[in-house]
Amino acid sequence: VHFSAHLLPPPPLPSAFHAPPLVVGTVELRALMELKSSLDPEGKILGSWISDGDPCSGFFEGVACNDHRKVANISLQGKGLSGWLSPALAELKCLSGLYLHYNNLSGEIPPHISNLTELLDLYLDVNTLSGTIPPEIANMASLQGNYIHNTSFP
Repeated sequence: VHFSAHLLPPPPLPSAFHAPPLVVGTVELRALMELKSSLDPEGKILGSWISDGDPCSGFFEGVACNDHRKVANISLQGKGLSGWLSPALAELKCLSGLYLHYNNLSGEIPPHISNLTELLDLYLDVNTLSGTIPPEIANMASLQGNYIHNTSFP
C-alpha cells in the first residue's frame, strides 16, 4: 500500500506573533548581562541594563555604540561599583574604551581582555584589584591609554 500526501505549508502567523528582529547581537547583550552581574552584584547601579533591552538605545547607562550598533565604550567611572571584572567582557569585540576607574572593583583582571583587539583605552585605576597584571595586556598593540595604577596590586 502506498500513500501519497500533499502537505501545504502552514498559513503565516498574524504579525502579532512574529518576534521582532533582534537589533543587537545576543552575544553582546549576554556579555553585558554577565558584566552587570559581576560589576554590580547587588543590582543597585546598573538597573538600566535590562536583558530584553537594546544596549545601543541610549538607555543602558554608560554604554555607547559605534556606527555598526556594536558596543564601543563602557564609561562607568566613579559609579560606586563594587564587584569584579567578568571574562565575558572579552565578548564585546568592538570595545575601544573601558572606563571603570574610581570604583571599588576587586579580584583579578581577566587575561581575556587581551582578546579585545580594538581596545584603545583601559582605565582600571583607583580600584582594589588584586593579583598581577596579565602579561597579555602589556602586549596589546592597540592600547593607547592603559591606566591600572593606584590599585592594590602586590
